[in-house]
Parts: sequence; structure tokens; C-alpha cells
Amino acid sequence: MKCPPRLKILLYIDICIILSLLTYKSYLFLFETDFHSINLKGIESVKKAAKGGKGLSFVVIGNIKNSIAVFDKKLVPLINHDKPDMLISLGNAVLDGAEDKYRILYRSLKKLKSPAILCIGDNEIADKGALRFYDHFGPFYFSFGVKNSYFIFLDTTGETSESWQRTWLLKELEASQQYKYRFVFMNRPPYQVDGASIMNLKPEFIKSSSYRRFLMQTFSKFHVSAVFSSTVEIFDKKNIEGVPYYITGGGGGMLSISDENSFYHYLKVYVNHDGVSFQLMKQPDIPRYRFIAFAESLWVYIHSLFYVSIVNFILVLTFLALIGALIYIKATKEVDYYRDFGAKKKKIPDDLKLTIAMFTNTYYPFVGGVSVSIKRLADSLRQLGHKVYIFAPRYREESPEDDQCTIRCRRLAYYKNYAITNIFSPAIEKKFMSLHIDIVHVHHPFWMGTRGLKLAKKYNIPVILTYHTRLEKYAHNIPLVGRLFENAAPHYLIRRFALKCDAIAAPTFTAKEYLRNIGVGKIIAIIPSGIEFKTYKDVTPDDLNALSQKYKSNDEIVLLSVSRLTKEKNLYFLLEGIKYIKEHSDIPFRCIIAGDGPEKSNLLQFIENNALAQHVTLASSLTQDKLSQYYLFSDIFIFASQSETQGMVLLEAMAGRCPVIAVRSSGIEDVIHNGINGFKTVPDISIWSKKIISLMHNPQLLHKMSENAFSFSQKFSEESIAAKVAKLYIKVLRRLKHNDCQK
Repeated sequence: MKCPPRLKILLYIDICIILSLLTYKSYLFLFETDFHSINLKGIESVKKAAKGGKGLSFVVIGNIKNSIAVFDKKLVPLINHDKPDMLISLGNAVLDGAEDKYRILYRSLKKLKSPAILCIGDNEIADKGALRFYDHFGPFYFSFGVKNSYFIFLDTTGETSESWQRTWLLKELEASQQYKYRFVFMNRPPYQVDGASIMNLKPEFIKSSSYRRFLMQTFSKFHVSAVFSSTVEIFDKKNIEGVPYYITGGGGGMLSISDENSFYHYLKVYVNHDGVSFQLMKQPDIPRYRFIAFAESLWVYIHSLFYVSIVNFILVLTFLALIGALIYIKATKEVDYYRDFGAKKKKIPDDLKLTIAMFTNTYYPFVGGVSVSIKRLADSLRQLGHKVYIFAPRYREESPEDDQCTIRCRRLAYYKNYAITNIFSPAIEKKFMSLHIDIVHVHHPFWMGTRGLKLAKKYNIPVILTYHTRLEKYAHNIPLVGRLFENAAPHYLIRRFALKCDAIAAPTFTAKEYLRNIGVGKIIAIIPSGIEFKTYKDVTPDDLNALSQKYKSNDEIVLLSVSRLTKEKNLYFLLEGIKYIKEHSDIPFRCIIAGDGPEKSNLLQFIENNALAQHVTLASSLTQDKLSQYYLFSDIFIFASQSETQGMVLLEAMAGRCPVIAVRSSGIEDVIHNGINGFKTVPDISIWSKKIISLMHNPQLLHKMSENAFSFSQKFSEESIAAKVAKLYIKVLRRLKHNDCQK
């Protein structure tokens, strides 16, 4: 049955809409200016401009909520006309913590002629936005002094420990005594507010009564000049025990019609040697008739919401239409699932030498588990007499790993250090055809994997997929529609792709179990990545002595972790664990984290902020030869990632006689045998850290587990793994050639 012409036309129109929107979104993500540490830059700008003898003025505003009609179009011009030294946002400057909302806010802030400094609020941390706030603006709580004024910003979202912040606040207020004026800024006020937004059912004040009392008593004790907060969409002023409290929440979003103090506004503050003055700046264009005010504020809210999200909304709508059309075409397609009983059988020997094409989205010089696994497998297969060609992205720099069998494919662009290949280039197929390929082995279920799959189907060549990666853990790396891949979408994508392949190589039994659970009924062989034992044998005592001189100041226990420095590797959990060990153990230790990636600068900042520099070293990316030295040099391997399908570095560490302590996940379960070659724990910092401490305190157990780890690793040599893969290739070829349905 052919696809109806009208449906084809609809399909083409739908695809054009999607491509147009994706092009627009790609432009924003790839070419729009990125921004980091806005608060720090704003503070430096204010200090630099405040060297004269005049006073200091600043604007305080709350609840901007990505408002275009109010903040961007009306309040920003008024603020620019006032020429304050800085603008201070009291939180909820975004609708939620998604990246789109932060970028829309940044565009509005760029229109200001004064630097902006933002306090964190509940909306900023929503939708996993806390790390985005930290990246784009800076720490959740901080302080600075300008002229005769000291500014303190508190975190009332719960992201920062209350007890820690109490201690910090007291120290800050003690240190601020040299300043004449002290101002405190927070999102939630320390007292209950009568007015409340009809759009917000959460408590608008700090929930802990003891913390509220502590704050107000502390502010009174240190004679704070003013306390500013927002949360509620009203203006309110109170004087409690000699301290003026201001709530200014009219920077955007929807107003409350039940409160006459709910209107769009900001607060202008002027400070000089004579005192502090506060001036309420109302937005004059908002009518005071309640029904009209409600209607207009509702429109502003909806308009702001759709200004931020309309492209995503249309994308989802068109994707759904596309999926519907594709389902219809699929359902009406004529297929025949019966065997061809007329096919002639051919004898395929066990030792047949094959020509193999591997397709991958990442390869050297990009260092990662997939790159290492492919290189080892390809080299070992070649030693068995097979020809292996690797179709990989072309990077800016050349790789020493390249040879005539590495086919570099032209790239389209870079995104977060990933080279995106032009899979539509005809040069890929031209080269593929010239090689007379017997087996296609793809290492990703999309992009280059899809290109390899289509070429294999076109030329009737069997396809093997290695399931390397838990895609849902990498959703934040996907541009434009990353949030769609955090739940069911990646499982559907993997299932759909795997069902088109002839067999799947899963690194562990848990990975095979997962593939069966999502409905993959193809051949699934458990084949982990191999270990290159030769690099361990080449390590000399001088190599280990050099590392000892570099990292050990005494008889420290050396903890090692190896991974890409990215969010999905759960490295902040690991560092919190190191902090716990530091605070709960007196045994000297050093933690080395080997790897590189986009999160490196944030990790260094975290290490500095938490006084971990004496215990943690980032060793950057290392060659495999160097890594083997580090494995043999270290005492315990620690790992916190939950995004692995195998955790190849765990086996490498065991080959270097390191027992492993890791957080339980799919890639960990089959590798670590609790109490034998390591420990696997629930994702709880104290439990995980206590296992490390217990092993540090028990040298006999540490030695025993080290030997067990080494023994366990011996069955994973790259030669034996390559032989298993070659056996799978032959099995698939026989199945395809002879229509043999047995697994």
C-alpha cells in the first residue's frame, strides 16, 4: 500500500517546519553569546565605578519572572533613566530554572545600562536550575562592600545548609562593622506576609520558625540598615525591632487582584554619608480597576510564558504530527516476516577473515570510554586477521591514533566539545562502497550510528550495535530538546534502533536485562570492553616513584577516580564525599581525579570554596600508558557516576590492584562483588564515604581486596574480548545467510 499523496505533502510540510525551528534554535544555542559569573562581573563593575565622592544608588526588584511586557519593555527604560549604580534582583527572575529561561533573562539584563546582581530564588532552582544559576551567576550566598555600604545575599531556597549559613552570616555581620550601612537581600522574607499570589501555592516566607527568629534577632543586634525580600507580588514595608523590612515583588509576572498593594514597581535606594533614602517607583501604566488589572496581569503572564516557550511548544506539536504521520505510514506498509525457504545456504567457516566498518560519534583525540573501547577492539580484531575501518568525526586537531583505516568524516559544527559529523556527506557512502564491507558495527544508536545502519540496510550487510551509553543520563548534552530525553524518549530510541540491528553487544548482564525489559528481542551477547594489560607490565618502579614524589608528602592513602569532567559523572557527589572523609577521618589521604571536560572550572571552584585543595588534585586527561601508572600507584579507586553501562575504568583500576568503591548503578552491579573486590553503595554521601574510610582504616582488608580485584580483572583481556566479538560476527553472518532462527 502506497502512502497517500496528501499525507506525503503534509509530511514534507511538517519536516520543513521542524527543520526551520531547529535551525533557529541551533542558531541560538551555537552562536548566541554564552555567559558566566554575571554577579562577580557586576560587583567588580560597581566597585570600579564607585571610586568617586558621590553617594551610591541601587535599584531593588523582585519577581521579574522573564517578564517581557513589564520588566523588559517598561521597567528597564525607567531604570536606565534613573541611572542607578546597580540593579539587585531578589530572586524569581526566571519562570523556572530551564536554560531557555536563563537566556531570555540575560537578554533582558543586557538592555540595562547598570550592572545586575542576582539573588537566588525558588524559581531559579526549579527544573534542576541550581547548577545553571551557579554557572551563569555564581554562588548561592555571597557578600561584598562598596564605599560605606556592605551587601549580604542569603540563600532561602534550601540549597544551602541552614546551620552553615547561620555561622557564615554572623561572621559577615561581624566583619561588616567597619561599614556604616549594612543591607541584606533574600528571596523569602523572615516573617509571614498577609498578601499572597494566586499563582503560587508555596509558602512565601522562610518555613523554619527558629531560623526566622534567628535572622530577625541577628539583624536587630547588628543594626542592619534594611532587609529586602520578594516572593509575594506586592510591596510591603515593616519595621521590626528597629530594622526596616521591604518586600518588593512587582518586577513582572502575574499580580494578585486581592491586594491593593500588588502593582508593578521597583525600589530605588540612595546611600550617602547623611543616611539612606528609599523611593518606591510604581509602573504608571497599570490601571487600578481590579478586573482590568487582573485581565492585564493575566495577559502579561501568558505573553511572557509564550515568549519564552512558544518555539518549544511548536516543536513538540510538529514532532507529534510527524510521529503520527510516520506511524500511519508504518502501519500501512506491506511486510513479509516469513523465511525465504528458497534461499541457498552457504558454508561460513569459524575463522573467516572479515572486513568491518565501525561507526562512532566520538573518537580520538576526544578521550572517553567509547573512544578507548573502540580503539582496543579494533586493534585486537586486526591482530586476529580482520580488517577494521573506523568512520569517526573530524576534529580540529589531528590524533596520533589515526592510520589509513581511520576514516575521518567532515564535521558540521562543534557543540560542547563534541564534533558533530555531516552524516549527509556523499563521501561517507563513496568510501564505504569502496571497502567491500562484511559487517557494520555501530557504537551509538543515533547520528553516525544511524548513518552506518542505513548503509548496511541499503547494501544488505548485517549490523551489530554495542550498547555503550545510558542516553537518559546525557540528556542535558542534547541541544534544543534535551529535556525530552530525560525519561521515556531515550528508551524508545534505543529499542527502535536495536530492533533494526541483527545483534547487540551488551557490556554486562544488567545491560542485557535492560535491553530485554524495553522489548529488544534480537541476539544479545554479553561482551564487556577489554583491558590492555601490556600497559601495566610496562610500568617501572621509577614511574611509581615519580608519582609518589609528585603526590605524596608522607604515607598518604591515594584515592583515584578517572572520568570525563562532566555533570553526568556525578563528580560533585564525589567531592562532597571527599569533604566528608576529611571531616570524619584522621588518616592522611590524597584524591586524584584524572580526566578533562567542560565542568573542570566549576569543579576547581567547588574545591576552593570547600577548602579541599590540600586533598584533591585534578590531573587532567592522561594517555592509557600514564593511566596504568596511576592505577598501580593508587590504593583505592572511587567512583560516583550512575551513567555507565559497564564502567570500563573500574576493570582497569582492578587490573592495577585497586579495589573499587562506587555508587550502585547498571554499569556497576556486575563488576563489583561486595566485600570481595570492592563495595557498591546506595547514592548516599555518608554511606559511600564511610565505606572508603573503613577500607582506609583496615590495611589487611585493603590488601586482600586489592588481590581479589586483580584476579577478577584477568578474564577481561582485550584479546579474549575481541575473539568473542568475532564469534558474534560469524554467528550473525550465518543467521543472515542461512536464515537460521536459532540464537
